[in-house]
Amino acid sequence: MGAVKFINHPDSVWAATANRRSELPSLKGDIDTEVAIIGGGYSGLSTAHHLSKSGIDCVIIEANDVGWGASGRNGGMAVLRYKMGYSALVTQYGDEIAARLYQLILDAVDTLESTVRDYHIDCDFARYGHITAANGHKNLAMLEADVAWLSRNRKDHAVSMLDRDQMLKQVGTSVYPGGYLDPRSAGIHPLNYARGLAAGLSNKGIPIYVGSPVSSIKREAADITLTTHAGRVRAKKLVIATNAYTDLRQLGVNLSRRIIPVSTSVLTTASLSPALASQILSAGHLVTDTRHLVNYFRMLPGNRLLYGGRGDITGKESLDIYQGLYRMLGKTFPSLSEVAIEFRWSGKVAVTMDDFPHFGCLEDRIFYAIGYGGRGVALTNLLGKLLAGLVQGESIDAGPLNSSRFGPIPFHRWRIPGMQAIAGYYWLLDKLER
Repeated sequence: MGAVKFINHPDSVWAATANRRSELPSLKGDIDTEVAIIGGGYSGLSTAHHLSKSGIDCVIIEANDVGWGASGRNGGMAVLRYKMGYSALVTQYGDEIAARLYQLILDAVDTLESTVRDYHIDCDFARYGHITAANGHKNLAMLEADVAWLSRNRKDHAVSMLDRDQMLKQVGTSVYPGGYLDPRSAGIHPLNYARGLAAGLSNKGIPIYVGSPVSSIKREAADITLTTHAGRVRAKKLVIATNAYTDLRQLGVNLSRRIIPVSTSVLTTASLSPALASQILSAGHLVTDTRHLVNYFRMLPGNRLLYGGRGDITGKESLDIYQGLYRMLGKTFPSLSEVAIEFRWSGKVAVTMDDFPHFGCLEDRIFYAIGYGGRGVALTNLLGKLLAGLVQGESIDAGPLNSSRFGPIPFHRWRIPGMQAIAGYYWLLDKLER
């Protein structure tokens, strides 16, 4: 098999420590299938996994490499929370829908775990536990209300609150007045998960073609034909699973205007000394704070600390962004203010107007899942499962994750100046939070 050409993965800690990729081919010639899936990230892989469990013939077509986008660049955190807290979900959607969303997010992480187990994926999956760190007392009260709702309405006593002293002990910083701990949240090596799942699917006989960007989609009476530079796929149904990278190619499917791609940037330190590492995240928890401009961090094997946050608004690589992230790292952990940085990289997440991912049917026979907003490690596995059911004609009740109100964003062409204004406003809110 000749070498397949695609854009390289970013120089991340995940790429540097990843298992060897499977030798997957590019598409050459014409093939027929029941369901064609565009996108070899978590959503596309998960959808293929669940379709195959139902005996549905499917094919994955990926423009670059498996896990090339957010699936291979993220923080590897499968969090049991949405962007909006449970008490806020009750206020906006009512208790019944909040309860449904709660059950769905539990199912999402369970689905991730079962997939890892089914394919024996070597991706360091573990229930590390996740702390939502309160950026001020207002957010702390919100987290306390979430704990109370879970205990009272769902009989869920697994979550607990941490006070400032407990945060200092378990996280290693005094910048947060408290936090919300869910011990069931999981962590993975994200690129190894994508590669492991792709290898498992390929071994089951599911074709995965990499280095094969789709240049056109042609709708015909009974089929949908996808054209690449060296072949074609003729399918009965199509799934689009390209998330934040949907706008890379204009395929006439009207999805890119429903999301806003937002850059996130990540640093990982050089290996910390055992004495220094022992002061930080002593229990091995994953952490995301409640800032509008979110920061997240975790300890990796080899005593490297991963620290992520907002990237450049325009999506361009910018040394200033990494310097700002480095300053935030030093503020969070003063003992690391002079630490050496070993890796730095960026990627895109897809943000929606209501902060929920959505799945649905664009038109007859064309389906999609999109808009994870940085919560995709867990939710892609859920939406892949739900989307596979939808493709097979099932009626799926997923509350606001369904697509009934998921239309194009007004004034989408002005998203960059709009995002710049919103980012400035959010920065001020985060600074003023007490």
